[in-house]
Amino acid sequence: MTQHQHLASQHCEIIESKIAQVREDAFATLDDLVTSKTNAALNAARSIGTEIGILFREKRWEDILALFHPVEEKAPEVAESGTDLDIRRKIAFALGQASRFDEAIEQLNHCIARRKDSFYLHNAMAYTAYNSLYAAMNREVFLRGKHRAQRIELAHRHFNEARRLRPDGVTNGYRQGMLYKQIEGKPAKAVPLFIEAIKNWERMDETTREDRRQEFKNYVKALYNGASALLAGHRAQQALDLIQRCMKADAQTDHVAPALRHFALGKVYFHLNRFEDSRQALETALTCRHQGPLDFVRELLARTWLCLNDWEKALAVLRQIPEKRRRPYIRWTEADALCASGDLATAAALLDRSAARDGRSRHKTLIRLSRIFYLQGEFAKTGKCAADACRFFQEQWGKDFEDGLFWQALSALKGGDTEAAREHATQLKACNPEYPKLDHLMEAIA
Repeated sequence: MTQHQHLASQHCEIIESKIAQVREDAFATLDDLVTSKTNAALNAARSIGTEIGILFREKRWEDILALFHPVEEKAPEVAESGTDLDIRRKIAFALGQASRFDEAIEQLNHCIARRKDSFYLHNAMAYTAYNSLYAAMNREVFLRGKHRAQRIELAHRHFNEARRLRPDGVTNGYRQGMLYKQIEGKPAKAVPLFIEAIKNWERMDETTREDRRQEFKNYVKALYNGASALLAGHRAQQALDLIQRCMKADAQTDHVAPALRHFALGKVYFHLNRFEDSRQALETALTCRHQGPLDFVRELLARTWLCLNDWEKALAVLRQIPEKRRRPYIRWTEADALCASGDLATAAALLDRSAARDGRSRHKTLIRLSRIFYLQGEFAKTGKCAADACRFFQEQWGKDFEDGLFWQALSALKGGDTEAAREHATQLKACNPEYPKLDHLMEAIA
């Protein structure tokens, strides 16, 4: 070994000995002392953050992804320096807007692993998972079975964490309520979350409300959807309180379309049997400008007219809906109005045509037909429609159809087949011993 090599070796040993004395941790490393390198990474992160901010405001999601995703390739010095969390969070949002939800979740998982108590990251993850479920519901992406269940669990987990970290917030309570109500079909579980969101806004002083004014929209929507969830649980009086507060709060902002607010008010009044109030609210809804057709408003208004004993006005309202847009639920009300007029034959023909084209709610149409045939004394047709309804329901949902069993039992009894009637009634009792008129039917069979 030459003298030069010997000196170089000694120099390396000295450096290694000094480095061994350094105590690095999560807050500081030896590389941090080389400020020219750390400053370069910070400057790059700031520059990227500024550029992304501009593109964000212009909603240029694909441009953000083309320029900065993945960070490891497009800005390796930023990724290596650990100054990439906010950039990754924004890239995740852009990925979500581009319906690339799995990639967005991957980015956020990377961030949360490094900063577990960040409200903003848990909020972003919850929103991304929630948004992906809405996209799947609207058939924009495919998400079924186990994967859908896992995505729901992911959304709930991060909503819970975001609400823990910011318990006075409005938005996450509202969104988690919508996850239960709209995605999972569990309105009862949604109610406490909507109430939490509502109370959190109403507790704020004016200064806080001004600082967090972007949450006002979700306060209004929590009132609106809270009323809907309460109504689904047959709590109409409480629903009336929320929808009336929604009407007042949203009068100047229209975060919920006026037609929808008045429809919701009319629907609550209808369930409270306040039919004149319902009529007025629904007719007001029809005067509001709205992006799409208001067929659902007309259908409920027609039912309201039937409850006010005016089948002619009910039919007149329904005839404002073009034939090709009369979905099964509209046909049901149209048939009810025809029955109220005494024209059972036309009602039956209408329902028969509707059942042939209905691939989802055919069982309900068939039961309406069963009732008409029963009142006409055609018990064989009553039983056939009821049996078809049971078969369809079993194929669709794998369960017994209570209404179908009842009308099968009744038609068999009237047709003289007591044993078949007893069999259907016994099966119905096993499903629902409290079914209306079941006791009377059992007595008649006995």
